[in-house]
Amino acid sequence: MAKEFGDVLKEIRVDRGYSQQYVAEGIMGQSAYSKIERNEIEPTFRKWLAILEKLNVSVDEFRYILNKEDLTAKEKLINEFLSLNANHLDDLKLLKDAINEYLKVEEDYLLRNFYYACESLIILHATQNIEEAQFFAKKVWDRMDKFDKWYLLDIRLINYILFIFPIDVAVNIGKRVIQQLAPYHKLKEAEVLLINIDINLALLLIDDKKYLEALSYLEKVIPLCKKSQKYNQLAIAYARKGIILTKTGRTEEGSEYIKKACAILHAIEDTKLLSELEKELSHYLNMESENPLQLDMLLQD
Repeated sequence: MAKEFGDVLKEIRVDRGYSQQYVAEGIMGQSAYSKIERNEIEPTFRKWLAILEKLNVSVDEFRYILNKEDLTAKEKLINEFLSLNANHLDDLKLLKDAINEYLKVEEDYLLRNFYYACESLIILHATQNIEEAQFFAKKVWDRMDKFDKWYLLDIRLINYILFIFPIDVAVNIGKRVIQQLAPYHKLKEAEVLLINIDINLALLLIDDKKYLEALSYLEKVIPLCKKSQKYNQLAIAYARKGIILTKTGRTEEGSEYIKKACAILHAIEDTKLLSELEKELSHYLNMESENPLQLDMLLQD
């Protein structure tokens, strides 16, 4: 049985442990809010947004909970793509095949872009052939470059494949993404996207040995991570700042930032990210180094 508007609000409120009085305060009377949960009345759009903010739920998440039993085939594919771990090759292949089956019946430019993104990521993971991976990533970019305005879904797509492009192209795309995100500066999702884009661009610039430029992105993003309490991203930003400082001769200061990154991940018990961080640090700091950092010691501090 499909859920109704008020049912979903009540479900989220109860899960959060909030009272009706708390949710309604500053928005409407408790009795009016109670009628919304009983599906007797519907709030205005502005009051609905205020209620969702009080419940700490995004509009997209609310819509998903409300409609998840009746999602269209396209909506299901979009949700699968956005929840995808881009490092899982088997999942990428399954999703690519599912999108391909959909496109055989109905052409859709967004799902076509998702298909190309999956193809690009699969090639990169399976063969390490960056040029072939870039061929499909470029197909996504060629489509999106024609649009004057991008929406958050478009930007999330670009973020998945940004690291595949040549450094100069990726930086230009990143700068355009930052401009496109400006109108959404009050949205939490936009802030998270901006954090991810800047952190990814910093790594590309580290690869290209453009350390000062990479550091400028990290210095901008670290305060955002703290403000948004995005501790995983903060750890990555600290680690990459540590890499840059070490590479530019400030080894002691770099070590301190790497220790901070590891301490954060130990505290939140994110062992998977800690393992990935160890590989990244080893790659950038132990290769071609006469005096490699004692990474095992840093990671255990």
